[in-house]
Amino acid sequence: MCTTLMLKVPSTTGQPAGPPLYVSSRAMEMPGVIEQNVYVVPKGQEFPLGQVPFLIDPPGWTSTIGFVGIAASGATWEDAPNFNDGINTAGLSVGALWLQPGTKYPLGGDNPVSYFEFPGWILGQFSTVAELKPALLGTNVGGSDETPPAISVVGPLDDGVYQNYFVPLHYIVTDATGASIIIEFVDGVIHVHDSDNGVMANAPTYDWQKTNVDNYDHVSLVGGATHATGTAPPLGGSLVGLPGDSLSASRFIRAWYLSQGFGQLPPDGTGWLPAPGGETPGEGDPPGFADPEQTAVVVALQLVQICMGTPYGMLLEAAPKSTSDQAGATPAAKDPPTVGDYTMWTSVRDHSNLAYYFMSAFSGILTKVDLTEIDFDSAPTYPNCNALQVLPQPGVAWCVDATTDLKPAAALV
Repeated sequence: MCTTLMLKVPSTTGQPAGPPLYVSSRAMEMPGVIEQNVYVVPKGQEFPLGQVPFLIDPPGWTSTIGFVGIAASGATWEDAPNFNDGINTAGLSVGALWLQPGTKYPLGGDNPVSYFEFPGWILGQFSTVAELKPALLGTNVGGSDETPPAISVVGPLDDGVYQNYFVPLHYIVTDATGASIIIEFVDGVIHVHDSDNGVMANAPTYDWQKTNVDNYDHVSLVGGATHATGTAPPLGGSLVGLPGDSLSASRFIRAWYLSQGFGQLPPDGTGWLPAPGGETPGEGDPPGFADPEQTAVVVALQLVQICMGTPYGMLLEAAPKSTSDQAGATPAAKDPPTVGDYTMWTSVRDHSNLAYYFMSAFSGILTKVDLTEIDFDSAPTYPNCNALQVLPQPGVAWCVDATTDLKPAAALV
């Protein structure tokens, strides 16, 4: 269970409008305990990082672009990181989300790449969606001889010898221009969908989710008045009918509509309070108010949490029938449910300022990795690369204790 969305936020207030900021955010939901790290992958990293049991002598490649990304640190074959989220120094991001039922990978082909190595293959070699698409589809843009041959993203069947290595995934790729594509594998065939808003969830497949949007064309973010400005039905009344459950189709609809608000405001930032332009006419910059970067990152994080909404312990899984439905067992004797899917972490990829943020399940602190401060030319390669623990996140404050910062109210700015 995962959800991803994108925001386009003005970088200036007033005319002419400056270049917009693009940020995307996703939530990662799974059950159980999966130890995960953020890894720094430099230029010159050789791939694949580990053995791929269902591929014999897979071709290797070397990254030409540095990136940072989150990967399981102990739950994959050979304990090698296989990235499910990340962003590179060109501002291109990849997110891998669950798609089951629906996923069936090709079993082979020319230039094969494991589906688990696929995000690293993209992040380490491509700067834009426009560059990536020819390598996926085998087309040649502009007749260039430099277009790489189309790859075959391969994986095992969900049965047979390698079924334990089958993880049903689809992928969203977004670049610094806001261009996005969704990549799915259905009946062994690759499907590439263009996306203009960077929204994706889980099953059903993207074409079904996109069609389902039409069932909610009555939903609007625009209302008659706020609670304080009029007697008309308050803002939010036009969202009646927006689904609120945690099913994938409902999360997709929430992300689709709730991420539209910024796009309906003036693109130069006028009327955005002191944010994102950060300037009130005649007053300059009000202290403490958000600049464009802070606005985009924090609101993207808040929105994806609203769209997903699965804190730890909210969704419960029933005990297996073999233990809870024993013959003759009374209701009181049945095993209690256990914690099911929960939001392990949320991430924000700042495509414009080249930063990666994450917040883990049991912390209220947003952690930042600034790609512009990393020397990807000389950073160590895996397995000696630099990393941060995401889950668990030891030795990191989970809140800000401001008790010692208290001061007389008259002294506050």
